[in-house]
Parts: sequence; C-alpha cells; structure tokens
Amino acid sequence: MIDKIIETVAKHKANTAGVKKQSSILIPLIERDGMLHLLYEKRALSLKSQPGEICFPGGALEDIEHPMDAAVRETCEELQIRESQIEIIGQIDSILTSFDMLIHCYVGLLHCAFEEIIYSKDEVEAIFTVPMAYLFEHTPKTYLIKSRFDLQDDFPFQSIPNGKDYNFKTMSYPVVFYEYEDYTIWGLTARMTEQFVKMIKSELK
Repeated sequence: MIDKIIETVAKHKANTAGVKKQSSILIPLIERDGMLHLLYEKRALSLKSQPGEICFPGGALEDIEHPMDAAVRETCEELQIRESQIEIIGQIDSILTSFDMLIHCYVGLLHCAFEEIIYSKDEVEAIFTVPMAYLFEHTPKTYLIKSRFDLQDDFPFQSIPNGKDYNFKTMSYPVVFYEYEDYTIWGLTARMTEQFVKMIKSELK
C-alpha cells in the first residue's frame, strides 16, 4: 500500500484544486507614434463564445502544453505574426474565474508595426490599441456582483453547526469597466488590464 501511495503522489502533477480548465493570454505591448500601447482584439462576430467582445489574444492549453507556449501560440494564430516577433517579458498573477478556469497572464512586446498586422478574420473582428498613458490616467469603474449559496432541499443542515441558521458568507465578484473611444473593455480583460497597470504604476512612484 505505501509503495503505491508513494508512486501515485510522486508522479502526480499538482494543480490548483477545483480547476476544470486552463487557458493563457498575452497582454501585448506595442509601440505606436513613439508611445507604448496595449493591443486588444474584438472577437469575431461569428464565434459561438463571446462574439464581439474585447479580449487579449489567448486560448485554452493543449494537452501538456506550457502556459507560456500557449499564450505565444494563440497570439501567433490570432494576429498572424511570427513567434520571433513576440518577446515575453514576464507574467502577472493568474486569475481563477468563478467558472473554475485558471487563466495564466503573460506580458510581451510585439516587434512589428501595428499597421502591418493582418489578423485572422476567422477569430478576430478588429484590433485596436490603448495608450499606456491613458490607462495610467483613467481609473476603471468596478461593480460588485454579490451572490449566496443556492442550497438544495436535501442539503444535510442537520450535519453542520447551527443547521439552517449557519452563517454562510456572501461572495462578491468584481466586474471592471474601462471606456476608451467607442470601445468598452470589461470583465476579465479589464481585470487583467487593471492588475497590470496597477503593478507598473506602483513601481513608477
């Protein structure tokens, strides 16, 4: 028995408990008119999932693919640029969504001109950039979605302290919004943007 336990634990690749899916995104930095910008995509309207929404390049990990490799691969596929045109400079905190998906967030420099990017029309409706200076100066708006446990009728209240009077906590989920020109950047993409901008601003003080 102990040998089997040792073998099983030794070969197990640890993950975050409860994670059902993993994906990676790239926060792309690109220079335009002598200024640093973040590049965003508007998802193709033909996509089944979140058509027309604003996002960063990214997607699900394939089999045993490393998260950074997935971020680079997806960026190359969506923007139709070469791997050599992407310089990964680091990673910011991953995000565990309320849907049990772990998103790995990388930051990379794009070594190409914005005007030369011929993105994949199958996945991308349009691309645009937002100056870092704008993001430094404009604080996003955050709204909280509050939720409580929806317990089934056969939940064993008799097995927990105080039964039906147990003090279940209310959960709060932040939904972040940036407005830029005609674009609304919101949800997870806005959270990633805010996290990145806050990290840089804290170092510039």
